[in-house]
Amino acid sequence: VELAAVGFEWPNASMVHGLDHWLGYNPIVQKDFAQATGAIDHVAIAEQRHFSPLFAHYRSTMANLLGIRWLALGVPAEQLDKGFIAGDLIPIARTQEAYIYENPRALPRVLLATESQQADFASMISTGQWPDVDYRTTVLLEAPAQSFAASAATGRVQLIHYANTRIEIDVETPQGGYVVLNDVWHPWWVASVDGIESEILRANVIFRAVKVEPGSHHVEFVFGPFRGLWAHIRRLI
Repeated sequence: VELAAVGFEWPNASMVHGLDHWLGYNPIVQKDFAQATGAIDHVAIAEQRHFSPLFAHYRSTMANLLGIRWLALGVPAEQLDKGFIAGDLIPIARTQEAYIYENPRALPRVLLATESQQADFASMISTGQWPDVDYRTTVLLEAPAQSFAASAATGRVQLIHYANTRIEIDVETPQGGYVVLNDVWHPWWVASVDGIESEILRANVIFRAVKVEPGSHHVEFVFGPFRGLWAHIRRLI
C-alpha cells in the first residue's frame, strides 16, 4: 500500500495493522532506493510525497514492481502526481481522511523471468528510462544477459513463507530462468537454491533475483548481516 498525506499516525501504524507500506516512516533509507523512488523518511503531508525520474508517476513500472495495489491519499491523486491522467488509478472510496485508489497493474511479490536483459541501472536512475519489456517474464540485470532455451511448458513460482528474516519460494521451470523477488536488494541477505548458496543479483534496479536451472527448486532468502556482508566482500575481491 501507499499511505501519503494522511498524517504521521498511519505510516507509523502500518505494521501494527499488517499493512506493507512501501513509504513507511524510516529514518534510515538506502541511497539507491531513495534515488530510484524519491522516498524520504516520512510522508505525512502532500508536499513530502516526492517522485523520482524512475518513479515519475503513479502509472509507472516502479509502482508496479513495488506491488503498490492500494493507495490511501490525503488529497486527490492529481494533486500529488502532476502528470496524473484519469484511469491511471481506479477510485475505490472516499473517507473523511483519504481518497482510496487501486492500481490494477501491481505485480506479484515473486516472479519467474525466463528472459533477461542487461541494463545500466545508474543511467536508468538518472534518466528515468525503463526498457520496453514485459517485467512479468523479463528481468533487467547489470551483468550480461543470458538466454534460456524456449519451452512450450510454463513455469510456476510460489511464495510459501514470508517473514522479516526468512523468505521461502518454490519454483518449477522447464527451461531455467531467474526467480525475481520484488524486495529491495541489500548485501546482508543470503540466498540458497536447494540448500546451496547462490548469488543474489541486483534486478530491475533495486530488487533481487536468483538464477535457477531447469527443474523444481526450493529457494530461500535469509537475512544474515555477518554472512551476507562476508559473502558480498568475497565477491568484490
